[in-house]
Amino acid sequence: MPRIARNDLNTSFFHVIIQGVNKECIFKQNIYKEKYLQFLKEANLKFNIKIIAYCVMDNHVHLLIYTFNIKQLSSFMKQVNENFARYYNYKRERIGHVFRDRFLSEAIYNENYLKNCLVYIHNNPVKAKIVKNCIDYPYSSYQDYLKKQDFIDEKCIELIFHTKHLKKEEYDNMHLKKFYFMDYQDTIESDVKELVEEYSQNIERNSVDINKEKLVIYIKQRLKISNRQLAKYLSIDKSKISRILRQ
Repeated sequence: MPRIARNDLNTSFFHVIIQGVNKECIFKQNIYKEKYLQFLKEANLKFNIKIIAYCVMDNHVHLLIYTFNIKQLSSFMKQVNENFARYYNYKRERIGHVFRDRFLSEAIYNENYLKNCLVYIHNNPVKAKIVKNCIDYPYSSYQDYLKKQDFIDEKCIELIFHTKHLKKEEYDNMHLKKFYFMDYQDTIESDVKELVEEYSQNIERNSVDINKEKLVIYIKQRLKISNRQLAKYLSIDKSKISRILRQ
């Protein structure tokens, strides 16, 4: 699938997501969350970028990044992920890819979306029902916004909120508005499209139509996806998918 070249984007703010290969929980143990944050901090000093927000979950990471040079963003992510991959493979005594493809990025063009993206990132652990309040999750930048830390620069906070010290009640009053935010679940649709293409290439050449019953089984055997999601992406009734899988 062709991708839009990142250097064609005219913005300085990016919402970035990286994900474990095959959606594996590469950060499930806290030591790996801490190590990834360490690599982020080290690279943050080297490259001309600013990390506005972060949240390390079990199988993916959200970042909100400010940069004038889009090539710096790619170099930054490359170094962080390569360093972590080497560390992870060494600790797990494994070889091969650790991350799924390259990172995902979404350009941000207005202030309201920017602020809401920041709140969305910090609320990821709440959304996942890991904690009841984002202040209880130690692997996000939420606490950096409430008290001075050594990671999130005060200039970044001032850039967004026009103040160097954000009060908790001011942050908590920022409720998520009805914006659509990129998340790691968005990759499911691309997974389905890839499997449909793969299946269509494997069927007999004299077949006129794709057998949707076999296609449903083919995808369910290879991808962790709900019947509801599969129905949406294949434009098939959910009840029909259930009948196919019961056969």
